Amino acid sequence: MKAYEVGDYPRTRELRRVERPDPVAGPGEALLRIRATGPNARDLAIWTDGIWKTPAAASLVPLCDVAADVVALGPGVTAVAPGDRVTMIHYSRWLDGQWDVSMREEDHGFTRDGFLREYATVPAAALVRLPDNLTYEQAATLPSAGLTAWQAVVEQGGLRPGDTMVTLGTGGVSVFALQWAKLLGARVIVTSSSDAKLERMRELGADGVVNYRERPAWSEAVREQTGGRGAALVVDTVGLEELDQCLEACRSGGRVMYVGASPVGPDREVRPGVVPRRLPLLIIRDLTLKGIVVGSRRMMVDMVAALARHESVRPVIDRVYAFDEANAAIAYFARADKVGKVVIRV
Repeated sequence: MKAYEVGDYPRTRELRRVERPDPVAGPGEALLRIRATGPNARDLAIWTDGIWKTPAAASLVPLCDVAADVVALGPGVTAVAPGDRVTMIHYSRWLDGQWDVSMREEDHGFTRDGFLREYATVPAAALVRLPDNLTYEQAATLPSAGLTAWQAVVEQGGLRPGDTMVTLGTGGVSVFALQWAKLLGARVIVTSSSDAKLERMRELGADGVVNYRERPAWSEAVREQTGGRGAALVVDTVGLEELDQCLEACRSGGRVMYVGASPVGPDREVRPGVVPRRLPLLIIRDLTLKGIVVGSRRMMVDMVAALARHESVRPVIDRVYAFDEANAAIAYFARADKVGKVVIRV
């Protein structure tokens, strides 16, 4: 089968094209024919900086997003059948219940091979069937960006109709967060450095926007747009560098969902030593700061069911690339010029 490996990406900024033997499903596994996948911010971190200080092996097949067909089953599998259209969580052991850090030991695209390849064997218990109203390309946006936003906004966000949510940027998580919040009847304010991107987010339903290059203290603009009160929920997709502003943007009793793991500046370089200075607001305003680790299989089942019911919510795809164009897709994603997701058709 055709596949890509991390190779010498940190130096060359290109993945390595390889040929590998076709995999065979073992006990409890399903053999998938991959139809679509795509990059996320975590992938670039895995290949360049490592996550949890563990560098990616050069032989690792990258990317955790997946939409696929089941083509064969190993012994003992009854939950899915050949011909099923499926996606799956990349932390394949997190089926339901509370997250445990030990679950990161089984992480497709990091500790196990990901999905930038033609075929893959995976634990069948982690699979989720797709509804007929989602294409493979749309479904490939769900495991990371879609599910992260679902947990942040729906599972943990506590939004009520009329509440205001703020989300940072126009990447996959932010676009999904906007859509989930609007489905719940909330108002949404979006920040970006690009007026063109902000206009696109307005078209997708944003009620207010803030260009943070024009308003570096963007939390002040949020408070202006909420009558001085602040937002009920802020989705921090950037990290520590924006945490102070996220706290400032909250109303009393508000919540910050911490999705971004690293402080990244406008030059796309990680800036070490950023220290939040507004943490006392957690006490003064009775705020909640919650880390978001994608989501469980149960959460994905609920999210996919919501997509089946609500045609108004559909993944926003900026560009689709062919399998042979995978390196071009990664390069475009890394430039952060997109609104929504970048997808690679396998």
